[in-house]
Amino acid sequence: MRLFFAGLLVVSGVLDIVGALLVQHQTRTEVLETLLPASITLGGRTGAVLSGLALLLLARGIARGKRVALRLTLVVLGATIAFELVKDLDFEAALLFAWILLGLWWFRHHFDAESDPTRMRWGLLVLAIGLLTAVAYTFAGAALLENQLQPEVGVVRTLESLLAALAGSPTAYRALTERAHWFLSTLPVVSYALILVALTQLLRPVLAPRPATADRERVHRLLDAWGRNYISHLAVHGASSYHCVDGEACVAFTLRGRSALALGDPIGPPDSLERAAREFVAYCDRQDWIPAFYQVDEVAPYRALGLTLVPIGAEGVLQLKDFGLRGKKRADLRYAIHRCEKAGIRYVFSPGPEVMARYSEQLQGVSERWLHSHRSPELGYSLGTLATLADPDIVVGLAFAPDGRLDAFVSWLPVPMRKAWTLDLMRRRPDSTYGVVEALIVRSIDDARNRGIVEMSLGMTPRIIGARETPGRLESAMRAMYWSLDRFQRSRTLHRFKEKFDPSWEDRYLVVPSTSTLPEVIVALARAHVPPLPATLAWFRSVLSPGPSGGRPALA
Repeated sequence: MRLFFAGLLVVSGVLDIVGALLVQHQTRTEVLETLLPASITLGGRTGAVLSGLALLLLARGIARGKRVALRLTLVVLGATIAFELVKDLDFEAALLFAWILLGLWWFRHHFDAESDPTRMRWGLLVLAIGLLTAVAYTFAGAALLENQLQPEVGVVRTLESLLAALAGSPTAYRALTERAHWFLSTLPVVSYALILVALTQLLRPVLAPRPATADRERVHRLLDAWGRNYISHLAVHGASSYHCVDGEACVAFTLRGRSALALGDPIGPPDSLERAAREFVAYCDRQDWIPAFYQVDEVAPYRALGLTLVPIGAEGVLQLKDFGLRGKKRADLRYAIHRCEKAGIRYVFSPGPEVMARYSEQLQGVSERWLHSHRSPELGYSLGTLATLADPDIVVGLAFAPDGRLDAFVSWLPVPMRKAWTLDLMRRRPDSTYGVVEALIVRSIDDARNRGIVEMSLGMTPRIIGARETPGRLESAMRAMYWSLDRFQRSRTLHRFKEKFDPSWEDRYLVVPSTSTLPEVIVALARAHVPPLPATLAWFRSVLSPGPSGGRPALA
């Protein structure tokens, strides 16, 4: 319904502009000239052009279901009907616009998307300032050019000139010089420019609410009871807003632009997932946001809602009861463990806060060298950072060289409902012992078994897109997403690394309303993962500078 009326406004707006510029009903115009002055009919023609332009601008807000766009459109349509009758008694066009106005009013319940209250207040303020500025500009210009205008400058005549200029009619003044002519011609330009700025502010989407400490604690309790998605624990770190459903389920999301990026599936009882997803989609619709779910593993709830699932990667999952080091596929693991045992590598597993308290400086040094060697900033959102290690639910595995130097570390996120862990951070010194990360993960598996963990995820590997596997537009968009996150270039290497553990691979999806929204969502995903501008600039400077050790950066 929204798209139908938006398309109708575009077509009717174009016809309105073309009709005002090119079409003239000669007989009707002659009749109208006997009733109204020529300046009013000319102003009606100008008004028709301006209202057509306004309808084109408002069409996007109507397509997004904006309530304020609906109200403004109804006002513009009412004015358009009057302009069509005034310019040349165009009853046909007036009836068309009256029909559109009636249709929009009849289906007004489809247009309930809110605009940000702050932006709306700012838009109204800009509108008021624009009108005052136009009045002040007109009076100041008339006073300065008093000797270059005829007839004599006066308050009433100046206001009449401003209104006539806005309507496209000749002003009450006649210019005697080029400068005076320029001044009169700029009157509508200044006013309409400020009005357009105000209109764009009025149609801005709602800003996401900031979560309180109590909200994060509530989400933490839900995670302890119903955390099932492998990255859901990052909801208390990577997400910046929450939408709760009846207190029994919650969607953790981050707003970038108009895209509300939910982190994994809704957190709650399995039988509430579809309802939580439906309510989140409806909530986003009211806020003028595009709902998206990133890295979901449940398929049925989203298909039942008619949403589009885009495969974005696969997650390597290990069943610990079946894991062992025998077999050809795990030969590299056996060799890595042998090399680390020969080098005297020592392993430590502790909760994140304890590790940060004792080894914070070494963790920072290893992390900085790893990021520098990979020429990558510290990504966020669906990936943890060093700051997330302050979470007591996160287990950190450390690998130390015989001299006490930290060679590598990994961190594991809890997945309570599955009795599982998910691999998050995985970093090592560029000059560390060969195979130290592989050996550290194997020792992590042994430690997890002792803690009653039955399943471990090695994280998602971005999908390798084969030729002709997806439509050209979709393939290009997905490649752009992986490239922007600095992950697509290394997806094959990452996949080969995880294949050493011979995991079972489970598909992961990005859920969007339709493929038409995919480009905007992908841009939002890139923005969500990339750190804020100051941190990005600091990383960029570090890439251009020598490595942390003072020499050239070591290669991974």
